[in-house]
Amino acid sequence: MNALRILVVEDETLVARDLEATLKKLGFEVSALCRTGEEALVAMQRFQPDVVLMDIQLEQGMDGVETATRLQAAYRVPVIFLTSYADEPTLARARAAQPYGYLLKPFHQSELRSVIELAYARHTALQKLQSSEDRFVATLRSLAEGVISTDMLGVINFMNPVAEQLTGWSSREATGRPLHEVFRVALPNGEALESSGLVSGTPSRTILLTDRDGRPVHIEDTTTPIRDADGSLTGIVVLFRRREPNAPAAAPVSLNEALSSSPFPNLAGIVGSIADPLLALDANWRITYLNALAARVMEERREALLGQVLWDVFPPSLHRLYYHEFSTAITHRTPASFELEHEARRAWYEVQLYPFGQGLLVLMRDITVRKQAEQHQDKLEKLESLGLLARGFAHDFNNLLTVLLGNLSLAEMQLEPDAPSRQELSAARRASLQAQNLVQQLLTFARGGVPIRQPTELVRLVREWWAEWPRRPGLDYQLEVPDAPCPAEVDRHQIRRLLSNLVRNAEQAQPHGGTVILRLLAPAAVDPEIPPAEPVAEAPPRSATLTLEVTDTGEGIDEETLAHIFEPYFTTRGDSNATGLGLTVCESITKAHGGTLSIESTPGAGTTLRISLPATAPGPDGRPRETAEDLSAPAPVSSRTRRILVLEDEPLIRQLIVSNLTAAGCEVTPTGEGSETVARYTEALLQGVRYDLVVMDLSIPNGMGGAQAMEKLRQLDPHVQAIVSSGYSDDPIMSRYADFGFRAVLPKPYQPGELRELVTSLLAESFHP
Repeated sequence: MNALRILVVEDETLVARDLEATLKKLGFEVSALCRTGEEALVAMQRFQPDVVLMDIQLEQGMDGVETATRLQAAYRVPVIFLTSYADEPTLARARAAQPYGYLLKPFHQSELRSVIELAYARHTALQKLQSSEDRFVATLRSLAEGVISTDMLGVINFMNPVAEQLTGWSSREATGRPLHEVFRVALPNGEALESSGLVSGTPSRTILLTDRDGRPVHIEDTTTPIRDADGSLTGIVVLFRRREPNAPAAAPVSLNEALSSSPFPNLAGIVGSIADPLLALDANWRITYLNALAARVMEERREALLGQVLWDVFPPSLHRLYYHEFSTAITHRTPASFELEHEARRAWYEVQLYPFGQGLLVLMRDITVRKQAEQHQDKLEKLESLGLLARGFAHDFNNLLTVLLGNLSLAEMQLEPDAPSRQELSAARRASLQAQNLVQQLLTFARGGVPIRQPTELVRLVREWWAEWPRRPGLDYQLEVPDAPCPAEVDRHQIRRLLSNLVRNAEQAQPHGGTVILRLLAPAAVDPEIPPAEPVAEAPPRSATLTLEVTDTGEGIDEETLAHIFEPYFTTRGDSNATGLGLTVCESITKAHGGTLSIESTPGAGTTLRISLPATAPGPDGRPRETAEDLSAPAPVSSRTRRILVLEDEPLIRQLIVSNLTAAGCEVTPTGEGSETVARYTEALLQGVRYDLVVMDLSIPNGMGGAQAMEKLRQLDPHVQAIVSSGYSDDPIMSRYADFGFRAVLPKPYQPGELRELVTSLLAESFHP
């Protein structure tokens, strides 16, 4: 199969180039990059791509919605919208353009692949279906006989041109009318005939048809029932032709014969393929007719149900919830339609009620799959809304936490080890780290699941996290870690969140006391017979795995609950603070790291959650590549004063960085906007005293941010050394910083020691005396 050709319509050059690289990496072919809707129309005609990726917000000319509408009208090409906005007006305009997909920025490349492939598959299937329907309708319209089809109640839903000519009614006028209003027939002696209702079929006969203008027309007709796979009636088709008086009768014609003689012999099967539960009720709610599917819904034999009162065979919950709809339809003799949930069968039905005789005809269409999809989509939309809400204030929140954590850490470092207030400052710092967790947990699952990987020694990380975790009275806490190092490339913040969720779950599983055990197992060889988790970009090669286990001695989990344990919003806790997102977040973090998450539990015997992560080889000294110095201890950078340029728009954070790095022996130049940063760097190059390192905030409101400033700095100096930092931990640049020219990444909030350690490490690597 040839690679799908993708047309990208995106007016931000950096984003467009990044998207192009991602698409090529995924195996797609990029036909063209367009900045405007007008360019997209020209490129569409020239390249004929398979799928279009369209940014909704285009600054010049037509926006994405208008462009998509014109593309689909002219070329029937599937369009997928890309946007950073999910407000209702934007979504409403997007829906009006009928896109094949919708991706909120930032998105993971696995999401991009899935949406593109699903959009193309759906487009291909719709084209085939439309082609089949067009040929089917064309065949019926081309028959020499008149064709009228109705639903089970005798309401017309199709007429071909011959039927229009003989009856005097156009198809548009006749559709939705009862058959007896349009197809008015009588025997040659004038005796009226019933032409609608639930008939069982009639042989070919010669009768009189009275057309719309009152003129009699001699016809031969055949009425053929349409039945579902169980033989239940779903409608009728009337096939008729003009017959001159006293002319010999033609050979009987049936619909099946007419269809079989067409170029599409399977059409008869298509017509008879409709299948839905159907039952008829009299005025006293007694069942007078039902098909096999309706009997299956009621889980009883058809013969046993005939004559029974509907409410005696329906569950009491259905009687209580839906009696009003049935009663209104039968009392007021009006059709009704509503959705019914059959909890006992775990099924949803769209119920249509039609007055029939003195009772009702009840049609039940199974919509369980659709409702499940809607519920799943509703959950996803809620999660997206949560993610957007969290992202909206995450940047400012993390900036404030950076200031708070930084000053608390500095104050802690300046106190004597036995100072009375040191314990209170340490508690405040730990609380600040837990506050950071609340927002980033939502970001991790809802939108920002791409980890920011850094070389990490997991034994050290687990020990530090364990020392800060608050203990709950009545529980025994046990930590088991190996003596050997356990290096890995992980997102340290996400691993801490993962540990927090797992240990909190273990605590909640033991309300009356018990034991919580956290184990870190040394790297083990990968079993080649076990397939890897779903691939994740930038994941290290699979050579060995590290295992984290959290065990509790609680009541355990039953088999039915285990089947839903990782579903969003699923929880067995009854308190109002239960979100049902904890284990879902853990699974998201684990998969994003290329690992696996499994659970073992037996009722009455406790539960163990096991996480396997790819390990990395240690350095020459047996340690991972991260520096193992004490974060609280200042370290000299070198014997020569090193020059550092800082881009940070928040004055408090800027001041904190300057104080921190100045104390480490660096000469620091602060700037508040990217243009100023580029200007200072340019001045230094002209003076022959270049900066050794640049620390850059990614997002600068109303100004040039770190990504754009870095692009300009690389044009000035291809060897520029820079660290990117941001409170938007889910930004793609943070997880793929090397692709944008940065040497390292530092997510906010961070402690002063983390910044100093990273700066020390980078300067040591680049220092040449």
